[in-house]
Amino acid sequence: MSAFFERHPRWSLCSRVTAAVIGGYGLASAWVVLWGAMQSTRVQSVLGGMQTSWILYVGAVIWAFSPVPLGRVWRGLLLSTAFLLGAAALAAHWG
Repeated sequence: MSAFFERHPRWSLCSRVTAAVIGGYGLASAWVVLWGAMQSTRVQSVLGGMQTSWILYVGAVIWAFSPVPLGRVWRGLLLSTAFLLGAAALAAHWG
């Protein structure tokens, strides 16, 4: 995968932009879902999750453009999102 992106740097940039926009949005949305599942008052918890989700989104955008391999960026975003959604499912099931 990295050999392809070394030969075609435009596709590397496109993949990083996609990771920043879509991956960051997915991570921030999973954070809001987790906050909504953890609290008993849904409206206040979702608002609190939305107000703090921008921190994760900005962190994802910064990390997407950091000098780490592109595969690590995608794996990190997908695994983090899956972890947050799994934790939300467990919190909703037990809560």
